[in-house]
Amino acid sequence: MITRRNVLKTGIGAAGAAGAAAALAAPAPAAAAELRPNNLAERVKRVRAGPLMNLEQAYRVMEEEQLDGLVLAEPINVFHLTGHWGSLAKMGYPAPAYALLSKDQRQAPGLVMAQFIYYYTYADGYFDFPLQTWLFSGWDRRLQNDDSSGQPGGEPPANPAYIFEDKGEVDLREIEVRRRSTLHAALSEHKLSADARWALVNAVKGMGLDRGRIGVDHVVVNAIFETAGLDAVPVYADRSLRRIRAIKSPREIELMTFSAQANAEAALVAARAARAGATYQELRAAFFSEAAKRGNLGVFMQVDTIGAETGDGEFHEGQAFQIDCVSHGFHYHGDYGRTVFLGEPSRSMKQATDAIALGWDAIMEALRPGLRYSEIRPIGMEAIRKAGHDLDVAFTPHSVGLMHTDDPGRADSPFYVKEDVVLAENMIISIDCPVRNVGLGGSAHLEDLTLITADGGVQINDIGDRVIVV
Repeated sequence: MITRRNVLKTGIGAAGAAGAAAALAAPAPAAAAELRPNNLAERVKRVRAGPLMNLEQAYRVMEEEQLDGLVLAEPINVFHLTGHWGSLAKMGYPAPAYALLSKDQRQAPGLVMAQFIYYYTYADGYFDFPLQTWLFSGWDRRLQNDDSSGQPGGEPPANPAYIFEDKGEVDLREIEVRRRSTLHAALSEHKLSADARWALVNAVKGMGLDRGRIGVDHVVVNAIFETAGLDAVPVYADRSLRRIRAIKSPREIELMTFSAQANAEAALVAARAARAGATYQELRAAFFSEAAKRGNLGVFMQVDTIGAETGDGEFHEGQAFQIDCVSHGFHYHGDYGRTVFLGEPSRSMKQATDAIALGWDAIMEALRPGLRYSEIRPIGMEAIRKAGHDLDVAFTPHSVGLMHTDDPGRADSPFYVKEDVVLAENMIISIDCPVRNVGLGGSAHLEDLTLITADGGVQINDIGDRVIVV
């Protein structure tokens, strides 16, 4: 188990009596700026070591849904299978790379991408696991004629591989040598293709995915299957992929633990710096900054129920407000919620936070494989009613991983409706516990991430106190 610090007990985030904006902008104490908590080197090791996808779960889902393989283009799914979430995808290029998986467990996953990007980006990732690789460059129009390309099946000739010219002034640097050797190894496996379509078709045929039912996730893949004369039937597989992502591999669990703890620490440090007169936007900026220090990237922060990116407000003494903080590290998300009291809380808000803590404790005791999502909220509501509280609390479960909400949708719906998921070992879930009442004098929330084990649940971020008193 990864060692975690209890941030609430360190006193970090204590601010002086300066103005609120200055308090939020002040440099964090040394304890908050340590390099150790981001664990980037440890995270990198886990991404490099092989497909993060739980392949046992993937093969199980493919068998249950009668899929002969997967051909994927959405960046989230390419990353899940290959560890590559390239810069082209982040820039907005649609379907710049493809990942393939056959139901034949003897086959390594496949990767299709542009030759230059493989040389200039993928090779720098130092991935240490086998992939079948097909690369494409572009049509070599100097060799192409109007009658025949001279290639099997009418495929046009591909341009030669492009790499940076060696000027020979000094020895090549290690990264330059590695790029060349990595590319050479890939090209010795399969010839260059003329474009992405031909490379994907060659990969599909090479892995035996040109027949049967093939799960796909992108309109481009579907179009290529329909126009390439293949015997395969493309099947939209979003639900299948969410089912796969729901059951985490051991390295995914480790990455989720890193991200969840960094996210919780960032939220706590930011919240403890809040002061009367500061704004909600300043608090969000503080959270995003603290997340970055720990190796995470901020996604969103809801403050006092306001989640709109342009929403804002100003804190005042005596305010009770909820925070809901999400960030990710290597695309694995943390999700953390708490109630913050600026000074002494009102009686009604203290009762609200006591109630959601009671409900969450009751749910935590009940979490185990076999429990359905639909059975979770009644457990929490019964606990708070027995204690005499008359409140509406969400107690909403959702799977967390490469998405904040990564649950499969119902198979009988053409649009996304969350399935009534049955908990299973190695799922990581959140139970959202916001109070859904007004007229209490504030807002309240409680949320941690929980790993479902064989006989219960374990929270993967330090839970500390249920409220933050500033």
